[in-house]
Amino acid sequence: MAGDTMWQIEQMIAEQLRLLAKELVAIKAFQSFSSALHQLNPDLLLVVGNEEPLSSNDLDAIRAASVKKAIWLSDGPATSNSTAELALLFDYVFTQNSLHIPFYQHSGCRSVFYLPFAANRSHFNPRPADEAYRSDLLLLGDVSASGKDYAETIKHLFPLKKVIAYGSGWEVYPELTVLPTDIEPLPYYNGSEIIIHWGSPPNRLFDIAACGAFQLAEAHPNIYEYMKPGEDIVTFHTAKELLEKLHYYSNHPDAKRAVASRSLWNSTYDYSFLQMTTKLLHIVFNR
Repeated sequence: MAGDTMWQIEQMIAEQLRLLAKELVAIKAFQSFSSALHQLNPDLLLVVGNEEPLSSNDLDAIRAASVKKAIWLSDGPATSNSTAELALLFDYVFTQNSLHIPFYQHSGCRSVFYLPFAANRSHFNPRPADEAYRSDLLLLGDVSASGKDYAETIKHLFPLKKVIAYGSGWEVYPELTVLPTDIEPLPYYNGSEIIIHWGSPPNRLFDIAACGAFQLAEAHPNIYEYMKPGEDIVTFHTAKELLEKLHYYSNHPDAKRAVASRSLWNSTYDYSFLQMTTKLLHIVFNR
């Protein structure tokens, strides 16, 4: 996988698999693993990520391997035909977005499952926030399509509260502090009283939960398999519902704190990398 922090995700997956499997051998994508497959004869070949291209020799080795093969894709909001072609080489396909499942199935993949990467707990965790990162509301999302309705419905609150926005199109609201889109949002997660987000990358849910922050999130199919709306996250379907729930939790800090506390607890025990890797192995070896 590409990116400055993605190696940590690879490392965490490997660490959890070492707790669950008799033996794990990690091989980098730029090394040819065709010979390793013959020497080790593993029970499972697991490829993590799909951003670094595999050589034609390695693709041939995957295609010819008689062992069980799985790929844990790092696909996010979007996917592609090239990703589907790669996924076709594997017996089991795990995607970051439940909305991609029909696409991979239509492309010919037989066993496709939604299995998101958990939060990187060494990076996302509760910590004190300096005053510069504090806000009453942190808005994550673009002001376009449904985002415009959400922003317009709650804009009367902008002059009354300290509001920070992260996304595109927020410049039309001069009352806000708009963050550059290339900035790290983590300290703002820890400094916000309420985080509202829509149209977000799938893993943002888990990153915010791992910080023990309260989040109001636009309803999305990815939420329901692991999180429990009303318990560790609060969802909204319409702008009116967003406003109603925002008012309620702003005026009921104990209820807000209870949701945030359960999200932190569940990010440790219900949707951590240990649980995700356990589910992967269960699907591969017990279905």
